[in-house]
Amino acid sequence: MKKGFSRFAFYWGSVFGCGVFLFQILSAVLHFSGNFLQTLAYSLIVISSLIFVYTKFRRENPSLQPGFGRSLGLLTLVSLVMSLFFTLYTVVLIAKINPSLIQDALNQMAVLAEGYGDYADVLNDDGVYRIVEAAFVFSNFFFDFLGNFFYSLLIAFLFTRNGNRRFGTFDNGNGNGRY
Repeated sequence: MKKGFSRFAFYWGSVFGCGVFLFQILSAVLHFSGNFLQTLAYSLIVISSLIFVYTKFRRENPSLQPGFGRSLGLLTLVSLVMSLFFTLYTVVLIAKINPSLIQDALNQMAVLAEGYGDYADVLNDDGVYRIVEAAFVFSNFFFDFLGNFFYSLLIAFLFTRNGNRRFGTFDNGNGNGRY
């Protein structure tokens, strides 16, 4: 094994995480973010990255045939690192690209809450702003990781469901392994 399991995952997670970060920044600058095509492109980047990492790991470690658990662990670590880079994009988004994003959302909530009395005043508090900002960053990390974990689970299942055999073969009891 050329690299340790976790070093391999963190290396490739960082490489593809930088790609995700740059893709998200480019999407935001070009006003391409938030639509269906951007979300689809992001999902395809994540899926192809995870498949690449899995096949690269198998190619670099031919004697080690990872089972479902080890494959899921590898892809989960890669997903975690990629989600950290997505969270870095979220921080850059609310700090530099669109600093009024959180305040605009709070202002809209305050307009909706005007009929409820003191709730509108609470939404304009600076402490509430910081809490909402932290919750926004954490929720973006959590939901991005959850989606990436689902892709990891699916890829690990698909690539390890037949063990070391090729797709289209199975053990039918007589040893020939054909349909």
